[in-house]
Amino acid sequence: MWNCSKTDAEMGNCSKTDAETRRPGDTERKSPRHRLPVSPCLLLLLVTANCSLLTGCRRDMQDQPKAIAYRPNSFYKDGTGSRPLVEGTVPRGYLREDRSFFFGKKLSASDLNKEQQSQTQSAQQPANSTVAFADDVDTIPMQITRTDIDRGQERFNIYCSVCHGMTGYGDGIVARRGFNKPSPASYHQERLLNAPVGHFFDVMTNGWGAMPSYAAQVSVEDRWRIAAYIRALQLSQMKAGGNPTVSEGASSGNQEKQENAGKDARAPK
Repeated sequence: MWNCSKTDAEMGNCSKTDAETRRPGDTERKSPRHRLPVSPCLLLLLVTANCSLLTGCRRDMQDQPKAIAYRPNSFYKDGTGSRPLVEGTVPRGYLREDRSFFFGKKLSASDLNKEQQSQTQSAQQPANSTVAFADDVDTIPMQITRTDIDRGQERFNIYCSVCHGMTGYGDGIVARRGFNKPSPASYHQERLLNAPVGHFFDVMTNGWGAMPSYAAQVSVEDRWRIAAYIRALQLSQMKAGGNPTVSEGASSGNQEKQENAGKDARAPK
């Protein structure tokens, strides 16, 4: 079939169609006018995406308006970026409802204001006043076994004996080497013999006088175990037949032992 007009046929300028001239194995070539047109919406979408990518890679991302810990921030009135916790916030797993176990106090969690007033009054009272221990528990709020006593002795020898001595007379190696003003307290004096067991727990938790807090080094359970061992240590130093609470004979006997221990500590080695 010839692909030409009548005039071209008369002039001999006709040619066969592509189908007649195509050889076997040749692929059919389509004219550019047969291609599908590109949608304008698709072009707009591609351009927008490219612009967004180029904009997101700018260096402005490193200067974001965010609060960095321990850095000043002019957004807040106090000028600090780290915000304080909301009053009354308790971290998960740190709710201390049992005041007697975690704080050695008789008051409940609803008596926080009363507890603070009680602690303030106790700090203002003289050290030998029994009223200072009015808020401390009298019994250990956990079951104590022989294993707990042994654990308490081990923790006592590590953290307490360096100042208070192995027998609790305040003649530890730290006191012998000059840290004796004020001298470490003796557990066998009348004031501490009359003190409730919660007082020892409170001292280990919050410190007392020159003694710092050991709450970071000693866990709550081990503090009670140490307090139990201190009670056993006090009983071990009493005379046979003496009153486990406080008696004049036990007090005088312990005073003599304390004086003798001080002489032995000052004696040359």
